Amino acid sequence: MKGKKILILGGTGALGKTLIQKYYDDNQIVVFSRDEHKHYYLLKQYPKLLSCIGDIKDIQSITSCLYTHQPDVIINAAALKHVPICQANPYESVKTNIIGHQNVIDAVRQVGGVDTVIFVSTDKACKPINVYGMCKALAEELYIGYANEQTFTKVVLVRYGNVLESTGSVIPLFKGMIQSGVDKLPITHYDMTRFLLTLTEATNLIQDAYESEYSHGKIAIPKVQSLRVEDVANALIKRYATKPVTTTQVGVRPGEKMHEEMISFEEWARTEEYSTHFLIGQKIIRNEYKSYNSLDSLMDANDAYDFLERSGVFND
Repeated sequence: MKGKKILILGGTGALGKTLIQKYYDDNQIVVFSRDEHKHYYLLKQYPKLLSCIGDIKDIQSITSCLYTHQPDVIINAAALKHVPICQANPYESVKTNIIGHQNVIDAVRQVGGVDTVIFVSTDKACKPINVYGMCKALAEELYIGYANEQTFTKVVLVRYGNVLESTGSVIPLFKGMIQSGVDKLPITHYDMTRFLLTLTEATNLIQDAYESEYSHGKIAIPKVQSLRVEDVANALIKRYATKPVTTTQVGVRPGEKMHEEMISFEEWARTEEYSTHFLIGQKIIRNEYKSYNSLDSLMDANDAYDFLERSGVFND
């Protein structure tokens, strides 16, 4: 993107900051979130930023921001996303992760003039078993429905797994525990696997989906590998521990899957493949059924340390 006015909803989070860094020099960036302290520090770092304090649960704050700034592109990374927190507070998740997104769509309808809306979803929306995933799955349908009803605003969805060192990621949690001197790291289950990608990979997927002439109303999925959570823990122990540290299995939490899927069996028949990503559409295009899941895409345990090192996790 160049020469655009880009509104980043939830722009003070880890993904938002990476998007600001990526697009700041060539575009005008507007950041929308409810965290005034993060706005303050972002503005000190990026003085050309435009700032909107607001919450997607409040449609008036969204419409006011759209009327004031008239963005060309909206990247919606706003979410209440911590699985156990959403599980314990389902209505709050519904208000942010479903109603909030309908508010965004309604505001775009009302104000107009937006070229592209990009919605950031999650692998937990694929065959969801927890509140967060269910809410995100419904939000996906809201954006697909909006895409199907009109063509003057391009609507793009991206779905991916856990972003390394993002807010709520297990990596900073494990790092902090190791550096505080614990003897054991709690692992939910030794066989649990997760898709992991860097913030750069996440933003590249957004750019690829934005640029694609085929992505309107479709869900973009990155081609990435996955790791066992225990392998991540052992790599962090190897890097940061100054004394013996072991892992201990504490059990799967409510709403957690052993393995995540980014494309289900049913979706695979509607999926187009490109060099760096997949696009899930609404039409059946092939008589083939398989899932794209974190167990089948698993990285070897011996490669986990090198992967985290290449990804910049150890740059501290």
